[in-house]
Amino acid sequence: MKEVNIYPAELGVSGWLETSKYKNHLFNQEEEIRDDYDYVVVGAGYGGYGAALRLQELFPNARIAVFEAIRIGANDSGKNAGFLIDVPHKFGDDVSTPEDEKWTVRLNMHAINTMRREIKANNLDVDWNEHGKYLAAYEKRFWKILDHDREILDNMNVPYEDVDAKELARRLGTKYYSRAIFNPGSVLVNPADVIRALFTSLKPNVHVFEKCPVMQIEDRSNHAIVKLLNGRTIRTNAVIVTAGPFLQELGLVDHRFCPIISYGALSRQLTDSEMKAFEGVVPWGVTAANSAGTTVRLTKDRRLFVRNGLLYGTYYTCSPEQIRRSQTLLRKAFNNRFPLHTHVNFEYVWGGMIHLTMNSKPVFGRSGNVFYAGVGEGAGICKVFTMGYYLAEWANGMRSEELSYMQHDKKPSWLPPNFICTMGATVRLWWENANAQGEV
Repeated sequence: MKEVNIYPAELGVSGWLETSKYKNHLFNQEEEIRDDYDYVVVGAGYGGYGAALRLQELFPNARIAVFEAIRIGANDSGKNAGFLIDVPHKFGDDVSTPEDEKWTVRLNMHAINTMRREIKANNLDVDWNEHGKYLAAYEKRFWKILDHDREILDNMNVPYEDVDAKELARRLGTKYYSRAIFNPGSVLVNPADVIRALFTSLKPNVHVFEKCPVMQIEDRSNHAIVKLLNGRTIRTNAVIVTAGPFLQELGLVDHRFCPIISYGALSRQLTDSEMKAFEGVVPWGVTAANSAGTTVRLTKDRRLFVRNGLLYGTYYTCSPEQIRRSQTLLRKAFNNRFPLHTHVNFEYVWGGMIHLTMNSKPVFGRSGNVFYAGVGEGAGICKVFTMGYYLAEWANGMRSEELSYMQHDKKPSWLPPNFICTMGATVRLWWENANAQGEV
């Protein structure tokens, strides 16, 4: 497999990581790296955690190493909007069947239940709020998306509420939205806080290394070789890779991912007087009915979060200048929704990558002793955790209904080379933003 030329990078200053209680936790140091491990996991996001956890459950005495290129929580797993969604956004797309949708909910619930179990078992003090989530519209022309969501949920017998504007204003503390579908089974988290905490809870036989990039993976007849950027070489029985679009850099897949950069901003903490506008309101999260719309949250620690802006990430990154420019649109969305708080500044602004594929289907595959996965849509925390979890089973010859479903799920569509994708995606994203209007 080829050497990596492009590595993950921290894009701006992530407010989720900077406000995490686990920000300064020290994981294993480079001098502790062994020459051989039973298993190596590449990528310390939610997928990597799922893989490491399952390996630890199956083989309590196995020697396991996890490598993350940057700080754990500064990766894309820690920079998203923090929704653990039981019922995903992408219901009813052109490649999903009712059976796919039932499996999606089943697997997402497995992810939520497993992480909840580990948090409780290890007494982790994390930002985890079981307050559900709202799929909301500002303009009535997007109510058709909410109606479609209702139809799917009804067919699946999944509980929800259809919430009108007056009740939304009472629950959210903003009068911006005209209608929403509320799903009570979703969980709101500080994604960096939760993922760092979960990695701290793994047993001592799991060595976790951050800021330690993998440069190349070589598959051999009965083992694999992992080469690190620091010059170390590791022999292992099997490698599990959950690195999203960077699977392409490792040579595991070709032209499948459409990496989209989006921008997030987290306000300073609101004062007691500023919180009066949210009197009686519990922490909440809103995703937009239109896919290009703004995601908004009121957090447990009294901050307001907004995420919007879409840019095709040709090299999986964005510039500091693009992050600065993103604040114009983020500020507009913030001020429109919170007119009483326009004086409240953003304390943190950052960029993060959404791992899309053309048909929203995930990558889930094997190449000899290397097992790999990556999500294909924008609500992927639960999905990538589950894929990592069952890759660990696949790497050990196990069988289950869940693993069989993922192995036989539809595959991502092929994408043209980067220069064509950049032009096509730029035009498409411009149109999506323009069409979304008030949803942004």
